[in-house]
Amino acid sequence: MNLKSLLAATALCSVMIAPAYAQTAPKMRDVLKAWQLDKPNATTQFVTKSISEDRTVLENVVFKDKETKKTDISFGQLVLQRMPQTGAASDPARFSLTLENGTALGKDGERTTIGKIEATGLTQTSNLETLSKWMGGGGSKDGASAAQNMANANFDGDIRFTNVASQIKSTDGTIADSKIGNINLVGISLKPEGWSTTSMEMLNLEVVDSESVIKLGKISATDFKSAGWQTQPEDGSMDLVDFDIKKVSLGSMLIENVAMDVKLTAEKDQPQNFLFAMDRMELANWTDKNIGKFGFSGMKGTIGAGEKRVEMSLASFALEDINVAYFAAVGGAFAKIMSSLEQKPDGRSALLGFAELASGSALAATAAPVVATAPSPKLKDLLPGGPLDGGIGAISMSKFGVDAMGFNFTIDQIATSSTRNADGIIIGTRMVPTTMKLTIPDALLNQPNSPMAMFAPLIADGIELAVRYDATYEPTTDVVKFKELGYELKGWAGFNLNMAMDGLAKFYREQTVDSLMEPIAADLKKLNEPKGKGEKKPDDMEQLKRALAIYQGVRFLNGALELRDQGGIGKAAGVFASMMAPPAKGATSRTATQDAQALAQVRQSWAEPLRQSAAEKNKSILERQFLISLARWIEVGGAMTAVMQPPAPIDFPALAEPKDLPTRLGLTFTNQPAAKN
Repeated sequence: MNLKSLLAATALCSVMIAPAYAQTAPKMRDVLKAWQLDKPNATTQFVTKSISEDRTVLENVVFKDKETKKTDISFGQLVLQRMPQTGAASDPARFSLTLENGTALGKDGERTTIGKIEATGLTQTSNLETLSKWMGGGGSKDGASAAQNMANANFDGDIRFTNVASQIKSTDGTIADSKIGNINLVGISLKPEGWSTTSMEMLNLEVVDSESVIKLGKISATDFKSAGWQTQPEDGSMDLVDFDIKKVSLGSMLIENVAMDVKLTAEKDQPQNFLFAMDRMELANWTDKNIGKFGFSGMKGTIGAGEKRVEMSLASFALEDINVAYFAAVGGAFAKIMSSLEQKPDGRSALLGFAELASGSALAATAAPVVATAPSPKLKDLLPGGPLDGGIGAISMSKFGVDAMGFNFTIDQIATSSTRNADGIIIGTRMVPTTMKLTIPDALLNQPNSPMAMFAPLIADGIELAVRYDATYEPTTDVVKFKELGYELKGWAGFNLNMAMDGLAKFYREQTVDSLMEPIAADLKKLNEPKGKGEKKPDDMEQLKRALAIYQGVRFLNGALELRDQGGIGKAAGVFASMMAPPAKGATSRTATQDAQALAQVRQSWAEPLRQSAAEKNKSILERQFLISLARWIEVGGAMTAVMQPPAPIDFPALAEPKDLPTRLGLTFTNQPAAKN
């Protein structure tokens, strides 16, 4: 019996609602008669234990299907109690209902037991037929009419379930057992114009079958609202694209203490399991246009066994201020591209796979088919933060790690942030240094005949890459500056780009989401073409021209590209020197002076061919400058910088034209010696 049928079991708590009373509150016997609980009948059987004006107790309550006369659900006891009048005198009298020791049977014999159902806020009604069909998990038409009855009655109250155990039959006939400690629905309000709940909570959920065990400590939601009612299809199914998500809003949702144990196919008689655990997942302030926050923490996963065991962990991850409308539009653009492609004859690609994923996500986000003829929205209408608005206000992550076959990969943190001015325009965005580290197992490095053994001294402590960026935008001048876009291979070398551009305000005002996707659409169509003997290799320059063409009006102002040695050239030269001139027989190593001389000789031998090439007569001044600068960087280290200072701003599409590009960029090369310790 599914959750819908379970909730249906308490239709007494929701469909027994009637128009407001006159000035006199109804008598208990009138209420029981209206609910068809004054005496047993063909579909409702019970034993009356006691009746008073404030409280009625019925025992051995059985509800049967009207057509088959089979029992749908039964309860050991039903208690109906009048609630104190708290509103105006003209408000309808309200009652609380308690049902204990319930048992329900599904159409395939699945059994559900319910320890207790408690409901408040009920009023007088006479729709027991709909109630019975709801309790029996009836067809969608009956479900829809019951929903309308609830809406028209203006129900306000709470419903609570305790100790629910269900059997769930899958399509292959296997049975899964589920248990729920508590379901609490607080502050339910059902109106003709829609429904809402102040709080929804499910505690201690457990689902067990022959292949898996799933446990959730808590699922909760606050301020869940829908501006309207959703009609369920006649077959009882509900496809995600049929659900109008634009009508729904959510204050917050939490999932806590998740644990999964799933059996996988055994390999060589060795059991394989997938284990997963998560402390918390959070979703806050969700509307059709924005999600305030999405994140999770305390995540761990394990798959496989023995040498093939893979472990993953993540301390925390969060996205804040997510622009749902923008990402739905991007996904919709992908969906239109995918629908325009013919079926790919064979093979797959990462780009096609991503496009299919993005288009599918768009359908989920918009909950409606993408209309190919619909005009594409402009960036200014989707991204209120201006040219630096990427649709996500902040990203944070901490302590991600993967262990597999002795390899260990970690990311210490990701932390991005944005600064807005008084008009809401983003004027600064940055990411603090994020360090990724790969550690190679000692067993692989120490194998005498392994190709990795040669590099063991260089990578024994792992390989670390740090990434960072920092950008600003000045609305009055329309200038974007990337003050820092850096990559650092720690202990080896660093790369940093800074640049300035303008013209993005016009781009932001005029460009549509579809126009941003045009270069990707061209690449997808190319990938989708049948492979043949006459197939041409991709033209990198043509792809670059397509990518830059959409940035018409955006201008490159200046920039600099820095390459800084952090010991990597010396390490590589040391390995080369050891290979070319190992220590003398009987010696375990060279002296420090011998090592320094050997390294200098190797670096000089690498730099000399570049200097010789620079001296050739057919080289341009710029080529000579580059070769000499590179030779000096290899020989003495420090920083080599390519400075770009155009005599006049350059339109971005013109950067794809190679003719006289170095001159138009005002390109020069400089060297800065390494700082002395």
